[in-house]
Amino acid sequence: MWRSILRFDKKLVITLVLVFTVTAVAILVWAQDQRRQNTAKVLEDLKPFAEVYERIVDFYVTEVDTEELIEAAIEAMLEELDSHSIYLSKHEWENLMIDTKGEFGGLGITLAIRDGFPTVISPIEDTPAYRLGIQGGDLIVQIEGESTKGWNSEQAVSKLRGPPGTHVDITVFREGLEDSLYFTVTREVIMVPSVPYTENLNGVGYIRVSRFAEKTAGELEEVIMGFERQGVEGLILDLRSNPGGLLESAREVSELFLGRDTLIVYTESRIPDGNQKFKSTARRVHDRFPIVVLVNGASASASEIVAGALQDWDKAVIVGQPTFGKGSVQTVFKIEGGSALKLTTMKYFTPAGRSIHKDDPEEEGEEAEAAPAEREEFRTATGRIVYGGGGIMPDWEIDLPEFTDLQRRLELRGTFFSFAIHYTAYHDVDETFEVTDDVFAEFVDFLAEKEIEVEEDEWTEENLDYARLGIKREVFRKLFGAKGAFIATLSSDEEINKVLEMFGKTASLEEMFEYAGERAKLARAAAGGE
Repeated sequence: MWRSILRFDKKLVITLVLVFTVTAVAILVWAQDQRRQNTAKVLEDLKPFAEVYERIVDFYVTEVDTEELIEAAIEAMLEELDSHSIYLSKHEWENLMIDTKGEFGGLGITLAIRDGFPTVISPIEDTPAYRLGIQGGDLIVQIEGESTKGWNSEQAVSKLRGPPGTHVDITVFREGLEDSLYFTVTREVIMVPSVPYTENLNGVGYIRVSRFAEKTAGELEEVIMGFERQGVEGLILDLRSNPGGLLESAREVSELFLGRDTLIVYTESRIPDGNQKFKSTARRVHDRFPIVVLVNGASASASEIVAGALQDWDKAVIVGQPTFGKGSVQTVFKIEGGSALKLTTMKYFTPAGRSIHKDDPEEEGEEAEAAPAEREEFRTATGRIVYGGGGIMPDWEIDLPEFTDLQRRLELRGTFFSFAIHYTAYHDVDETFEVTDDVFAEFVDFLAEKEIEVEEDEWTEENLDYARLGIKREVFRKLFGAKGAFIATLSSDEEINKVLEMFGKTASLEEMFEYAGERAKLARAAAGGE
């Protein structure tokens, strides 16, 4: 009996193998045929383009740069698609790789153009520039003996970056010194942290996440575990103005707070392989305390994936303003010669089924203005109502005041930064610095010297408070780097203060949802929305 069964199984296996082999061959032949058909159609479609290109090269009144011509044609073609489908030159592709990896060979400084020269905004701690004493406000007037006057930031960065271990000579002008300073800097691998600022705010852990790179989840978990050891009672995850980054990084960050096999995000595409579900694979979940996620209109892409997943699973209260609505996925295709094509291939959806993508995020359409009343409703895991229509709608939307005309003028001209460089060059300043009346009077004189006109009646209480904070922020940036600027403004952050108040008045995440919901209703009622 067993022999007959074994003979039967053997025949069955052989039959199945033959069937699968024939099927696989058939699929392969079909796929190759489809590819040949697609290639033939592409070549046919390109005939008019090739003919026009040939005529331009042969007969245009002046000789043309064919490489520039092809790039322009590609860019024009992509403009017909969407704003996120773009062509990357070899240089742009290399910069993209640097951004996603979070490391490069360089000096360790952040740059901007001030007074016509590349200017150090702040050195990054424990980098070659920091150790050599390069300071915020230093004007880089020469690189390798070449004047940098009139350069843009990209020109300066391309000259300063290079293979680790190589050297670069720079000449610096520093206000308060008569002679220029000369530095020979040995480039190192610069690690750019994606979790730049953390703080224990009276028992509530604050974490600023600036982007989603390869090592973001690891950096974040290390900070969270530190807060757990400190016994914090809550967590603020600040994703404001975080433009996003890697999808895998967003998944890894989300799963720090979600149980194993929990859906984080899914994608839809016209290509079957593009329909994917991304779930948590975490073995350890950090759910000891309530979480608040801060977002704003510049929180995009990976930031929206994290905020949407935590909101749909009722793991965090989302506070701030509606997010950007960048819910499309770009696949990068390498192009011969070192360039690349970044092409939209999929769209993101939250676990509850909300499309993150807003078709025209730069234009506030009727749906955005009517939100949330006329937006499609979805339900979270516990039945709370959340809204679709693109982007992530906060559970508690906090309206912030618009910039006044004076505030905008002072920021656009970099006035606070320039004054901080000037002031610290002639005064001894430490961490106890405050903007006294004497300091502010000197600031007003500085504005007059720089021919920045401010009418007397423009110094309203609102503008005075803003200017004092701006001065303190930039003085601390000059002395202590970017983290110093963050610390100087933290206590004046309206959204953080409101969130801390919520933590103080509630004892659980459920109570926080109720608190946020009541504040949202009051705000809508005050605005005439209910």
